[in-house]
Amino acid sequence: MGSPHERMKICRECKKRPWAFLIVIFVATVASFVTWLALASAGISPQINRWWSAGAFVGVFLILLTYVISCMRRHCSDFGMSE
Repeated sequence: MGSPHERMKICRECKKRPWAFLIVIFVATVASFVTWLALASAGISPQINRWWSAGAFVGVFLILLTYVISCMRRHCSDFGMSE
């Protein structure tokens, strides 16, 4: 069967499909835009607004990316499709 690390690799089929990663980028962009919109309507300075919006994008992106990759690894290991 192999070590747990070998069983948790992402299969070639999942690596070829970028739709999950595009959804992560889209959701992070929406979160960043909502953050920018809320701070802009509150009258926060543009410099601070940009930093918080960028932070929201990076934070949401990293959290969702971690989640998507772990789901893909679990999917590939459950169906025995890992490389």
